[in-house]
Amino acid sequence: MLIKKLLVVIMLFTVLAMGTTAGAFHRGGVGSCDGCHSMHGTGVLRNGPWLMKGTDASSICLNCHAGAGSSNSRSVASPDGSAKTPGGDFYWLNKDFTWLNGTSPGERHGHNIVAIDYGYVPDVTNAEAPGGTYPASDLGCTSCHDPHGKVAGARAPIADSGSYGDTPPGGTISGNYRLLGDSGYDGGNQTSGFSFTNGAPAAAQNPLIPFGESDTSHVDYGSGMSAWCANCHPDFVQMQHGGSAGFNHPVDELLSAMYINRYNTYVRTGDLSGIRDTAYLQFVPFERGISDTSLLNPTSTAGPDANSRIMCLTCHRAHGSAFVHGGRWDLKAQTIAESHPQAGDGDVIGNDVENAYYGRDILTEFGAGQKAFCDKCHDIPMAGFPTGW
Repeated sequence: MLIKKLLVVIMLFTVLAMGTTAGAFHRGGVGSCDGCHSMHGTGVLRNGPWLMKGTDASSICLNCHAGAGSSNSRSVASPDGSAKTPGGDFYWLNKDFTWLNGTSPGERHGHNIVAIDYGYVPDVTNAEAPGGTYPASDLGCTSCHDPHGKVAGARAPIADSGSYGDTPPGGTISGNYRLLGDSGYDGGNQTSGFSFTNGAPAAAQNPLIPFGESDTSHVDYGSGMSAWCANCHPDFVQMQHGGSAGFNHPVDELLSAMYINRYNTYVRTGDLSGIRDTAYLQFVPFERGISDTSLLNPTSTAGPDANSRIMCLTCHRAHGSAFVHGGRWDLKAQTIAESHPQAGDGDVIGNDVENAYYGRDILTEFGAGQKAFCDKCHDIPMAGFPTGW
């Protein structure tokens, strides 16, 4: 009888773990143990602690999440900038673009994860997270993503990854979006005494294109993103996001009617003939003010409404981009035509220019006079545009 009961329990948890993402490595929000750990001290590399199959935690993640990008690749670290995921591509961290009287250091292109096996090293300029105290030397994939998929306060099995708005079976719950650390998360156990204050955000990605981003298939951000970023960047996420040139920008703030109207009517610089139903632009996402992920729609092209908020990821990518501060566009350029990298810049190779804007020919699509995508919300005069921050 005891054996039969054990078999029933094992079968039940197997079914629950598979949930609606059967066949995926991260079943129920946690991967198969032997994908990351070598149980008996044998296997790939096994140089790291906890019998890990890599020198460090990020190297283990990149064992599966590095490689050439495609329209639906799980790579977040490509050899050529081709990984066009919502979070971006760590490739850009090793690209120091230079041009006449200008430079764009790779170190400033995003979060400088430490992944020794893949050539990613700590930020040498910032010893700690800007606006916070998390040590740069400890920054890695597991600083943000909980490899074991825990949800704070959960008392039920996690049945799905939480990334796709799935409805979990009765008696189970969804994991956090992208395995993001929840309140109380220790930042990957890299830094002693560190603990997240704010819980994971609500967001959903199209399960048919789980790693892609476009105007018609993207992450639909619901709520809590900026507060979650504040776990490591508390001083930056205090309603006013400060810059060295005196450029302050609110975050985690409801959009006013003026900005809602601007976003929804904006098509390109000089063209305000758009409508809300088709207003969404992948380079300027926003939160919809929704905490129930089942109500999010990652194929929606609708622009913001009175419940929508600006967030950190409206302007920045979480992993990396071709631009300073991990910008979704060149935050230092007044127009897209002035944006770098450009053909002829130092260290530009292959399709760097095309990949910087996710394969979209911005000048053809938006016109040679297109301003930086701040213009989606702000009619910024060319004179006085905040450069150099």
